Amino acid sequence: MPSDNVVVFDFDLTLTRWETASRFFKGLLRRQPWRMASLLPCLPLLLLMLALPATRGLPVRIAVWLATFGRSREALEALAQAHAQAVFDGGDALFVDAAVARLRLHLQQGDRVVIATGCWEPLARALLARGGLAEVPLVASTLRPYLGGWVSEQRCLGPNKIPMLAARGYAPPWAMAYTDHHADLPLLRNSAQWCLVSPTPGCLRRIETALQTRAQVVAWRG
Repeated sequence: MPSDNVVVFDFDLTLTRWETASRFFKGLLRRQPWRMASLLPCLPLLLLMLALPATRGLPVRIAVWLATFGRSREALEALAQAHAQAVFDGGDALFVDAAVARLRLHLQQGDRVVIATGCWEPLARALLARGGLAEVPLVASTLRPYLGGWVSEQRCLGPNKIPMLAARGYAPPWAMAYTDHHADLPLLRNSAQWCLVSPTPGCLRRIETALQTRAQVVAWRG
């Protein structure tokens, strides 16, 4: 299908006020103290891994595996639904009003809007449904079972977003992209126009240097 009117939105910190998967999996660890306690003996090593670019992602993968250990797919999806309900019942505004308004404007203009996110797919779907955005197509990360827990299967992050979007009928180039992070540089390179959402100074410099142009910035998160 033609992609000349496709608009791609990142999810976390573009449409939302916080990293949704991080909050969810941390909550799963805290629900049962033994899971958190299991991490304590390894904490110095995990902190060292976080400090090194080559191993930075490993502590996160270990934490996700431990948070999901012993839980079936059905149980995890039920927990995602419960978490989404709790987020909206708790009164904290997850979605940024200005970001949602821009997304809806693109829909009203006839653009094909798709959300591409590193968030776990069932969690992102549950949050979008609670936020009244269930109809927006979603391309997100998936998990697979491994040694009693769950680990990454397809990660919808960085350059991986391109083939994952293409496989769902949203091949580049795209008309517009919105993101908050320089990890989405491959997405921006393949978009006719792009917009940064409340980027950090370092992120802004990195993207403008890489693309050799001034960025369009919106301060939706202040």
